[in-house]
Amino acid sequence: VSIPCLTGHSNKFSFMGTAPSPFASTKETTNYARLCRLLVDIGCQVLRSTFDKIHPPATLHTVVGCTSVHYAKLQSLYKGKKKVLNPKQWGKLYPTHRAVSSKDFDITLLTVLLRNICSLRTPTKGWDELPPATDIRIEDDIARVKYYRNTVYGHASQASVDDSSFSADWQKIREALVRLGGAHFRTEIDNLEHDCMDPDMEEHYRELMKQWKKDDDNIKDKLEEIENSREKMGHDLRDTTEKIEIKMKEILETLSSLTTTVEKSTDEGSLEKMRSEMAKMDNELKEVKEKLCTLATPVGESKNEGIFDPTELINGIRQLYKTREGWLSPFPWCEEFQFFLGNIFTRLKVVRRKKTRGQITDVFVDMSSILDPYEECSAPRTVLIEGEPGMGKTTYCKKYAYDWATKQQEPQGCGSTALKLVLLLKCRDIHSDVWEAIDDQLLPLGIDEKVKQQFFQFIRENQSSILFILDGLDELPSGKLSMFSKLIEGRELPRCHIVATARQEAGKEVRKCCDALLQIEGFTEKHVIEFVTKYFKERTDLATKLSQRMSRDKNLTEIVANPLNTALLCLLCEEFEGTLPESRAQLYLGMVECVLRRYRKKKGLLEKIEDLTNHYKPQLNHLGKVALNGLLDDKLDLNESELRNHAKDLTEFGFLSVQPGSSKLRQTLHYAFLHKSFQEFFAAFFICSQIQSKEMKPEELVSDPRYFVELKQILLFSCGILAMKCDEQVVALVKSLTNGVNKNEGCGAKIVLEAINECKREKSDFHSHLSKSFGTGLNLTNLYLSFNGISDAGATCIAEAMKVNKTLTNVNLSYNGISAAGATCIAEAIKVNKTLTNLHLRNNDISDAGATCIAEAIKVNKTLTNLDLSGNRISAAGATCIAEAIKVNKTLTNLYLRNNGISAASATCILEAIKVNKTLTNLDLSLNDISDAGATCIAEAIKVNKTLTNLDLSGNRISAAGATCIAEAIKVNKTLTILYLRNNGISAASATCIAEAIKVNKTLTNLDLRNNDISDAGATCIAEAIKVNKTLTNLDLRNNDISDAGATCIAEAIKVNKTLTNLNLSGNRISDAGATCIAEAIKVNKTLTNLYLSGNPISAAGAICIAEAIKAMKTLTKSDLFWNGMSC
Repeated sequence: VSIPCLTGHSNKFSFMGTAPSPFASTKETTNYARLCRLLVDIGCQVLRSTFDKIHPPATLHTVVGCTSVHYAKLQSLYKGKKKVLNPKQWGKLYPTHRAVSSKDFDITLLTVLLRNICSLRTPTKGWDELPPATDIRIEDDIARVKYYRNTVYGHASQASVDDSSFSADWQKIREALVRLGGAHFRTEIDNLEHDCMDPDMEEHYRELMKQWKKDDDNIKDKLEEIENSREKMGHDLRDTTEKIEIKMKEILETLSSLTTTVEKSTDEGSLEKMRSEMAKMDNELKEVKEKLCTLATPVGESKNEGIFDPTELINGIRQLYKTREGWLSPFPWCEEFQFFLGNIFTRLKVVRRKKTRGQITDVFVDMSSILDPYEECSAPRTVLIEGEPGMGKTTYCKKYAYDWATKQQEPQGCGSTALKLVLLLKCRDIHSDVWEAIDDQLLPLGIDEKVKQQFFQFIRENQSSILFILDGLDELPSGKLSMFSKLIEGRELPRCHIVATARQEAGKEVRKCCDALLQIEGFTEKHVIEFVTKYFKERTDLATKLSQRMSRDKNLTEIVANPLNTALLCLLCEEFEGTLPESRAQLYLGMVECVLRRYRKKKGLLEKIEDLTNHYKPQLNHLGKVALNGLLDDKLDLNESELRNHAKDLTEFGFLSVQPGSSKLRQTLHYAFLHKSFQEFFAAFFICSQIQSKEMKPEELVSDPRYFVELKQILLFSCGILAMKCDEQVVALVKSLTNGVNKNEGCGAKIVLEAINECKREKSDFHSHLSKSFGTGLNLTNLYLSFNGISDAGATCIAEAMKVNKTLTNVNLSYNGISAAGATCIAEAIKVNKTLTNLHLRNNDISDAGATCIAEAIKVNKTLTNLDLSGNRISAAGATCIAEAIKVNKTLTNLYLRNNGISAASATCILEAIKVNKTLTNLDLSLNDISDAGATCIAEAIKVNKTLTNLDLSGNRISAAGATCIAEAIKVNKTLTILYLRNNGISAASATCIAEAIKVNKTLTNLDLRNNDISDAGATCIAEAIKVNKTLTNLDLRNNDISDAGATCIAEAIKVNKTLTNLNLSGNRISDAGATCIAEAIKVNKTLTNLYLSGNPISAAGAICIAEAIKAMKTLTKSDLFWNGMSC
């Protein structure tokens, strides 16, 4: 039999001279051959696929080329004393007539390359031992493949494997290969498991396995010899160094003695003695020099083999961070406004966001733990930090790098591995790829090209302990985001940790690729006070004045959540002795006045001018035009030619920073706005001038979709600036925005709310007028604003709009940040609104105060039919007010109060109300704390209520006493059709009472008892009940500790039941015996359409019984047997 090269192409081997096989083929020998084939064919394909992911075929020629950092290593493996690579393998790496291709690499060569030039760490137990089950990195699975190869080869003498060992080995090898190569290999492996093999093919794979083992053992021996040689070299080096130290000590002692001799005597005899001693010392120094030369040779060879010490460069980067990132100068036009980061830094509120729908959680994340495991990811590699402009994303990055540089806190990598290197890259200064960015921004000028490449290789080889911080993805030059997305996705440097920051509109492009999402929400109230106190430590009177103003001004409280705004406020408070603006636009206009005043003072211009912004309007307009053009072209920097004849003034005003920046590529001075939000402000200033001079119409601005996404901040600034200049024009702008919302079926409504909020003025209700203009112009019926971060200010705008709107029927404000203040405004609106039928306020923070106001509103409202107040911290006081309201309300049909703090006492009030209410049909009280006492009251209420059809009491700690009372109630209730009692403490005894009730109940169609403790006894009673019940169509008994005994009883029941269509028995303890009974039952049942049995210990035998029954049954359309104990 010819033995081809082990390249893993199972369809390419050929048999020459097919002599009769010396082996007799049996099932056991075929098992062995199949395992050999799996490891040889699929194993080779998987290792090649793994290698290609690290070194893509398109760039492989550069990876192994003569100029590559890997070339010296590969040469040492080929030409060294211990030749690891043979000439044939070297020829595959460096073919004469064609390009190098991994398709030509055999499995042994692939193994060598993966271990030596792919930046893989040695597994915790080495390459030859089985890694722990919890270690599933790439290198661990490569080691597993080799270990399993050795395990299989252990059967080589007999060339046979029994079925049990075959099954176990196949499964372990398959899992390792699928993890390495990807899920698409699973199908190929499964097909191979049962593929036919003739005796010749079996022998072929036995020989291939033997050859692989032989080659691998040879390489292993050579690598061990190399390692032993290195250890001996190290031992010899230490030994020789000790001898040299002793000899040097003797020479120093001799020199000391000679010095003494010279001092004492200078006669001829003494001089002769000195000459003799000097000659002796000369010889000894020559010996030391020779030994040092001998020691230098292996050191040089080691360097040639690729050993590189990055310590000097890393220390240089640390020093760079200490000097460059250690100081904050947020406003270059104010030289004295400069902070040492360690003194002024105030902890920002950073919270996790769920990857599903991006929902913000209340989980605070400390700076040192952003890479720690959490519930959605056990080992986060990539973290995206999002935040609005000025929220402190850059400061956060600077602080992280500064702490690493000063070792104040040691940020951790994945698990317990400390980070060796933090690479902070400013995206706005990136002009090529990541390697050029590192060189440009972090490495010293004039660095040797070879040293630079060695440093880059150090990064590649230590990826798991390297952290990239990409600050400002939204500031990347046009076209570069896709390149850096590949880095975040893991297609380049797949094991490096990455922390990226971005505004939310840019973050969505890479959000799906990140393991963890964080959001900087800026300063909490506590943080603001802390920052203000630090700032005004020499002026406590201003600190007090500013703190008092913020505590009474809700609008100002929202502004100072943004750290940049807080800094500006402090500066303006100092400048104007406590006079503060109302909106962000006013804040920045105040800043402009402040800067211009400082400019004039510096120039000695003493003439007092009231409106400096207007005085310098030509210059500011030109700056705004340049700013706008830059943003439209995705550019944050500008050169002097763009400033034209205003260059002198504009560069001296202080709005532009004139500095070389962090980039080595731009050694000449260039101009940049100190923050992107300032560029946006000046762009808006220019647009407002255009609108005021009639050169632009508001609808032209609104017609460009970019102003609703990447240029949204310009639109908001424009509204704020116009609001201070001309009422008529800002009203026209809001009307244009409203028309856009109508046209796009609600899309953009949040931006309208933000725009109106920017138009607030001190002691003016102009923003209310704008809100009503929005409401009047809105002609939608549905307004969906859930998950939009709407605060009380936004809720107030919506409320004003609802007061005058005549079309809205459905408003969804769920999952926002609306508190009692916002809810109070909404309550006032629904008192007068005459069209709204659905109001959703789920998962806000309206509390009892807000609930009380809404309750007063629904007493008089005559249109609302659906009200959702779930998840709002409503407890006794709020629930009591709602109860009083539904006593008199005559329209509400659906009320959702789940997940609040409603106790038994609160529930009692609500249930007293439903005794007299005549409209409510659906009541959701799930996930509260009603307990047995509250359940008893509910039971009394539903005995007399004649309208309620749906009742949800899930997750309320209802046990035997409460469940028994509810059971008695549904015996006499004549309207209830759906009853949810899941996630309570219902036992077998309670289930028995419920069973007795459904024997006589004639309306209930859906009964949900999942996640209780009904057990077999309760299931038996329920089974007896559904034998006679004639209305129940849906029964959910999942996760109730029901075993075969209970399943058998239920099976007997569904043989005779004629109404049940959906039955869920998932997550119980039903095995084959119970499944067989159920199978027999569904053969004769004529109504069941859906049957769920997942998560039970049903094996293949039980599944087959059910499958056979389904074939015979004509009604069952869906069956679920996933996650059972089947092993087909």
